[in-house]
Amino acid sequence: MATTTSPESFAVRVVKRAILFVRTVLRLIGTLFVIGFSLLPLAALLVALPAVSPNEAVLTDTVRPARSWLMRSLRRVFAFGAGLVVLVALFAFAIEVTSRLPLPSGGQLGTLAKKVLGSSVVELPFLFPDDPEPASMPSGKTWMTPKELLGRQKTLQLSVAKPNADAILKSEAAKELAEVDAEIAERTPKLAKLRIMQDPVLSPILAKPLWTLLPPTLVQHWPFVFLIVYASDLGLLLLIGKVPLTYNLRYLWVRRRDTFLTAVVFTVVVALVIVLLAFVNGMYQLNESTGVPGNVLVLSEGSTDEIFSNLGYSDVGNVAREEVKADAQGRPFPKPIGVQLLTPGPDGKPLIGADGKLVPLPADAPASLRDRPLYMASSETYMVMNQPVPTKPGEQARRRLLQVRALEDCRIAAAVHNIDLYPGGKWFDKNSVQQGADGKTYLACCIGEGAAGTLGADVGKRRLEPGDTFNLGDADWIVSGVMNTQGTTYGSEIWTGVTNTVVTSSGRGNKYTTLVLRMAENTEAASRAMAQRLQDEFTAVKLKAFSEPDYYKELTKTNESFLVCIVIVAVVMAIGGVFGVMNTMFASIAARMKEVGVMRILGFKRWQILIAFMLESLMIAFVGGLLGCIIGSFANGLEATSNLSGGQGGGKSVALKMIVDFQILAAGMLFTLVLGRLGGLVPAMSAMRMEILESLR
Repeated sequence: MATTTSPESFAVRVVKRAILFVRTVLRLIGTLFVIGFSLLPLAALLVALPAVSPNEAVLTDTVRPARSWLMRSLRRVFAFGAGLVVLVALFAFAIEVTSRLPLPSGGQLGTLAKKVLGSSVVELPFLFPDDPEPASMPSGKTWMTPKELLGRQKTLQLSVAKPNADAILKSEAAKELAEVDAEIAERTPKLAKLRIMQDPVLSPILAKPLWTLLPPTLVQHWPFVFLIVYASDLGLLLLIGKVPLTYNLRYLWVRRRDTFLTAVVFTVVVALVIVLLAFVNGMYQLNESTGVPGNVLVLSEGSTDEIFSNLGYSDVGNVAREEVKADAQGRPFPKPIGVQLLTPGPDGKPLIGADGKLVPLPADAPASLRDRPLYMASSETYMVMNQPVPTKPGEQARRRLLQVRALEDCRIAAAVHNIDLYPGGKWFDKNSVQQGADGKTYLACCIGEGAAGTLGADVGKRRLEPGDTFNLGDADWIVSGVMNTQGTTYGSEIWTGVTNTVVTSSGRGNKYTTLVLRMAENTEAASRAMAQRLQDEFTAVKLKAFSEPDYYKELTKTNESFLVCIVIVAVVMAIGGVFGVMNTMFASIAARMKEVGVMRILGFKRWQILIAFMLESLMIAFVGGLLGCIIGSFANGLEATSNLSGGQGGGKSVALKMIVDFQILAAGMLFTLVLGRLGGLVPAMSAMRMEILESLR
């Protein structure tokens, strides 16, 4: 006979399952909190232990039981405060020590910290939600977030305040500014976020990125800070109470096979992370060293990269003659900022010194030389050409892209970009042709080290040398010199003249893509002032100008993408590593349950058992991480290729060298210690919770 389930029993089952689900979620949340707390210094957590268990003795052998609610509450508050003091003291000590170390500024790890902590408190949507976009927007109008709205207001205010800006542009900016002001006035009363962002007292705290509120040393060199915190924490733990370190070390040696296999996990993970970070570090170093402080890079309006720029000959004719006499607020400079002049030779061309370099015009040069100035300004055409790759019989045909930079004057370009030739090479003539050893006429060029290596592999050489030839654009080329481009993005380029027949037949023979100016004051302040004038106040033609260091910093968008990918890969590997360590530690503790009971009988407290097994996990992690750092350091100096992009299309293919520095090694050691703490916490807590009689059975 079939039975039916009554509504009451079904409802009870649903309620039970719901309660079970809620309990499971709460346990998971509690476990996550415990794991998160494990990353804090253990000494601070131990001092704060009475906040959870008021009758637990930490710094003394025994503690008088707290029988009243008031006494227990006072102990909890005191323990929490003491733990907080220890935590702050450890970080303050670590920050002070790190600030005194001879560490370089910049680097990818500081960039990563700024990216993670880039949001402000007021930007957190669950605390300060944005107002919803209206269902219907007027035609041609875009809905902006509060941050975008205030940013647009500031930009327009600067445009209106410029004393030398075009009158029509100022009028249009003033009109738009009035519209933005009206929108802000309308939305401010209804939106707390917008009110905070405009409040002079709250805005510097709640509307600034979180990293600006932290000590600069902690943001820039956080791996060193955390390593010093953990080292100091270990010292405090050994001072607070007895920990059976000898027992842990002896056991690790007895089970050295399992210890070695667990350490290998850390070694592989850390070595891989270091290699990946070394690659991104090489890209950062490449960008930072390419931009000359006093250079201004000029493109056509609307261009996001050199390859999209189009400057006619007439567009660049008068740009080099521009001078900046005042800053954006109209305050005059002590002397005008202008392009560096060159000393003319008897033939009217730039004078070449004994070292083979162009001679700049000194500041006290006679006026007669200044009447016919030669400017240190390089007119260039940047292009990418397709080249067939030599293949063996039966292999599939392949092609690659080569970067070509055609120059109006190669010597001026070399001086502007600080590029020299390796011994044995020479700059090509203005007509861009050269006789080869076989008497044949070739198209002449100078190539960077990366391009020399790429083309050299086609003929079985490490890299091409002066006199070697190759085919590009259905023409034969000859290398007149190899450029010393170490640490710059020009290593993957081929330099030739604008009269090169392949260039002229490509459709770019009658226009430039780039104009690079060298300021007489070779400083970023001078180049930024000139870039601002050319972009906002030059009226002959609309231009887009950058200080060269700023331009190459913008290309680090690709680096940030790589860095995010590396973090994701590291997290995935970390999860696997943590479970591997947990498995090993659980097996290790299960085999020593009676020994744990004996230690409890001998007088070791629960927290001492916890620290003992945590330190055991950390010792394995330390050894494995140290080996991983040693193996990963062999990647230092290895060559690789990548693409630099500003995130809006274009970009440059570059040859770079991986760089393993102390910051990366510190990050590797911190990474392995974090894995050790996370992997050892749960097994150590299981050992701590064992009752004496239960463990002795």
